[in-house]
Amino acid sequence: MPTITFQPSGRQSEVPLGTRLIDAVRQAGFDIPAPCGEKGLCGKCRVKVLAGDVPAGSAHTGCLPDKLVRDGWRASCVATVDADLVIADPVNIDSDGVVLTDFAGRDATIGDDLWTVAVTMPHPSKDDQRDDSTRLLDSLAEAGRTDIDIPPNVLTELPRRLRQAAYDCDVVGLGRRLLAVRPAGSGRDGLGLAVDLGTTTMAAALCDMRDGTILAVSSIANPQSLRGDDVISRIDYASRGRDELGELRRLAVDAIEDLSRKALAAAGRNGDDLLLVSVAGNTVMNHILMGVDPTALALSPFIPGFRRVDPVPGRDIGWHSPNEPLVMIVPNIAAYVGGDITAGILAHNVTADNSPTVLFLDVGTNGEIVLAANQTVYACAAAAGPAFEGARIRQGMRAVPGAISGVSPGADGGLDIAVVDNIHPAKGICGTGLLDAVAACLDLGVVDDGGRMLDADEADDENIPEPVRRHIHEDDDGPALWLEPVSGHGDSGVALTSRDVREFQLAKGAIAAGARVLLDIAGVKPEEVDHVLLAGGFGNYLRPAAALRTGLLPTGIRLECVRSVGNASLAGSRLYLLSGSERDRADAISRTVKYIELSGRDDFQTAFAEEMMFPEG
Repeated sequence: MPTITFQPSGRQSEVPLGTRLIDAVRQAGFDIPAPCGEKGLCGKCRVKVLAGDVPAGSAHTGCLPDKLVRDGWRASCVATVDADLVIADPVNIDSDGVVLTDFAGRDATIGDDLWTVAVTMPHPSKDDQRDDSTRLLDSLAEAGRTDIDIPPNVLTELPRRLRQAAYDCDVVGLGRRLLAVRPAGSGRDGLGLAVDLGTTTMAAALCDMRDGTILAVSSIANPQSLRGDDVISRIDYASRGRDELGELRRLAVDAIEDLSRKALAAAGRNGDDLLLVSVAGNTVMNHILMGVDPTALALSPFIPGFRRVDPVPGRDIGWHSPNEPLVMIVPNIAAYVGGDITAGILAHNVTADNSPTVLFLDVGTNGEIVLAANQTVYACAAAAGPAFEGARIRQGMRAVPGAISGVSPGADGGLDIAVVDNIHPAKGICGTGLLDAVAACLDLGVVDDGGRMLDADEADDENIPEPVRRHIHEDDDGPALWLEPVSGHGDSGVALTSRDVREFQLAKGAIAAGARVLLDIAGVKPEEVDHVLLAGGFGNYLRPAAALRTGLLPTGIRLECVRSVGNASLAGSRLYLLSGSERDRADAISRTVKYIELSGRDDFQTAFAEEMMFPEG
């Protein structure tokens, strides 16, 4: 079998002849991303071949610049191992990204559906032969708690727990459901974990269930990203079989458990205290978490397998800890408007009762748009693609140290750039940097209203400032602009390419077109919108002025109406965790929001074509 040696780590991996290079790399213990779902489209799984032969066929040149291919880089998802190879250690530059954990919104009124009752039971004897379940339920009835269900996960531990507590217990329940049996006076308060299960990133808030106090916050990159950067890629992978679906589910559950361990450690608590977990995710993520095949979500007419599910014991989804919590999932609205949007609507009271007109946008790999106007709440989803997450951009990356996160025209006529953690030279560009770079190029005249980037000769004719003009060069895809060249002549560094601008146009055009369709259906003009709420990581950090300059938001929206609201999904997940009345509100939201399916609509196609253009300066 061929042997692959990785340098400088010295790791080795033996694989059968014909094994895909990406599988060999992962077998050696390296995490390597495949944002396009291993279809040979994005080039982000590239590795450098130091010795050995991997032919540079069209599959590589289709997703990698010619210069990289000539230098020995190959797209590992389309390469096979046909001989011994020496490969440079792959580096996943996105692995340590910063995840948005800031959130705001309404505060919850703690409900009385979570209860604790102290009971002292008579010990079993020859004269009292009641089983443990009956003994416990009889004691609860004497304390005023009747019609209580003991779920299997509590029942399996019940004999040990009762004897451990010498039948003197604190019993915790949620509504009719028993959650835990503990020794009396143990002094431990119930904890809950609110989770935002995002496609790219995940965040969690550990809460005291008595008063809602946030004890700790944790975050992590979604490990499912190794199997594709967007929900369509995940659906495609899950549809291959039960093993693949199970793998994605296991990755999600393990990540949630990891979030809980981090938060519990930060708060100085242990897993026995964790009673409830609420999860707000998009519909695809929710289906995967429940082990439900999501394939139908990618097929017209895009019908989910479920809108809501009853709470389930953690073990039912693969929770490993012996004292697993009860898991509750915020209900979905439609195939591509999920529980994360229900949570955002809940957190920020975007309801039909509002007198102001509110436009709520969660802009990420999938752009969800909600409009509350004229006593109706409308919602739609626009397939923006992963450009705002840094994927399918030549040097795109997440907002990690070394990523260009801001670009603006400089006082000297050039460009000023901001880099995460001020690391130079920059490694790439993230979504907010891409937005700013396009806005700056529009203001400087480097990119015209149709999205065409000027070449060097045209820049001379158009009197583009010299500090910018000297960084315009010809790339494999046409004209490109060095944002931060390593040398004064741009031998290498981070560049904005013509192709990047086109990818941005596709993404922003879809979002703006979706918003326009909802506004038209509601009979509302953009200038009549009272509040624009931007949620999610990209929405939280973008400059509203750049969003308006590039047309990410429909022309006519007033700048002073636009504000960021942080992680709205996490904020709503916390409300769902803490209160039964909030759970009822979330269920009502998911049932009553009027979902507009954009696919096949002529007005969306017309709006999309128009919104691909940039507004005039």
